[in-house]
Amino acid sequence: MVTILCRTFIIYILLAGTMRILGKRQLGELEVSELITTILLSEIATMPIANQDIPISHAIIPLITIVMFEVTLSFISSRSPIFKNLLSSPPSTLVYNGKINQQELRKNRISPEELISELRINNITNISYVQYAILEQNGMLSIIPKIQFQQPTLEQLDIEEKEEGIIHIIISQGSWNEYNLKLLNKSKHEFQKLLKKKKVTVKDVFLMTIDDNENIELVIKEKSK
Repeated sequence: MVTILCRTFIIYILLAGTMRILGKRQLGELEVSELITTILLSEIATMPIANQDIPISHAIIPLITIVMFEVTLSFISSRSPIFKNLLSSPPSTLVYNGKINQQELRKNRISPEELISELRINNITNISYVQYAILEQNGMLSIIPKIQFQQPTLEQLDIEEKEEGIIHIIISQGSWNEYNLKLLNKSKHEFQKLLKKKKVTVKDVFLMTIDDNENIELVIKEKSK
């Protein structure tokens, strides 16, 4: 039992490290080579866990080899469009100027029902509203409506609004977010002065955020009953 737990822990740590190296792509955004790599990694990783007669090195060595191979392929692909197109299909235009490209639909084995479903998901109720619908290399469908069916921008409406930006977490559950402090070029000292005025410590903070306009929000931890 202890052996299985140790093997599982080692394989888990190794897989977590390899997936970190491969990047942050979501499953639906994986290209062909990345999907193959993911499937192989999962299959190889389970072998020494399910069968204790298999040495754990029989999983570690193939895992490292596959990751190195995938990283090398990604590096070459990023610098050679020809090589990239050999590994994955180029983008396909399924709809242009409100008309379906039936040949591309057949080539990519996509039914009209699937296409219309994707349009509905993107709040497009009619094919004639679409200027471009492009099946990208990662399998995602990019939809660009015709200009008359696009949401107007504030600039087009001649409305001036101040940019609010986004909120950045400074403290979460009593811990500093070092990444955001560095990103915003902020020091802990200026936030500590605010906490001192509020008569709380960092450990008392459930959440502290700041937006791009320097507006700070502070949420204090609820006391346990």
